[in-house]
Amino acid sequence: MTTEEVYLHPEDYDLELADRDVHDLPFWISVMHAEKPRSVLEVGCGTGRLTVPLARDGANQRYLVSGIDPEQPMLERAMSRRSRLPADVRDALSLFQGDIRTVRLQTTFDVVLMPYGAAHHLLTLDDQLTAWRNARRHLREGGLFALDVDAPNMGVLHRLMKGTPRHRDLDAVIPSGRKLQRTVASRYSPSTQRAVHDYRYHATDPDGTQRCYTSTFEMHVYFPRELELLCLATGLRCERLLGSYEGAAFDDRSAQMILMARAC
Repeated sequence: MTTEEVYLHPEDYDLELADRDVHDLPFWISVMHAEKPRSVLEVGCGTGRLTVPLARDGANQRYLVSGIDPEQPMLERAMSRRSRLPADVRDALSLFQGDIRTVRLQTTFDVVLMPYGAAHHLLTLDDQLTAWRNARRHLREGGLFALDVDAPNMGVLHRLMKGTPRHRDLDAVIPSGRKLQRTVASRYSPSTQRAVHDYRYHATDPDGTQRCYTSTFEMHVYFPRELELLCLATGLRCERLLGSYEGAAFDDRSAQMILMARAC
């Protein structure tokens, strides 16, 4: 698992996310309300896009939220967000630098989340088994392990096998005047179940300063039975596999795979 260059530029990462307008937060809040946890761990918390609103909810619903991320610049931005929160929300939120394969926190949790495709970064079977086992280690008995990844789209993967020509897939501007453009060329290898997205970023700050860099996202493509087998091998029981943030069951048309598994 290698560091993507964009993670060294968290302000670009946040602008990229704002342009995508991800709609997963209401789903994860609903999961918290159904589970009624005392403590939650978010794996791959990044700059705090989900972690901070979860902590706000936790302050109201009386649960604590911890976030871990391996990338220091991302975590520093999350810590900056935490510092500006009301005292009760700050008290509900803890942040740590750590990799789910190796981190050892001195507590266990009622819920461990690995949202927004964080599991795609686990490229090898050893990476995946190690991460699943460590997530289980940090769960209380009967606790919930939940993650979401992209569902395999066979039509898209077939096109990626030939490689895609470079094209622009992001052109974002915010009121302050910051601009971010991105192009990408992609390919997929079915023998390794690995897709590689070669991104090139062109960022322009309000003062006209420009930055250009390449950031390669190498991702493992999961299939449904694979998620179930990873659970069976690591002390977890697959409870449900959902196909959308609206809670629909996974089927042939689903764009996401949302795994809900129990520590057993």
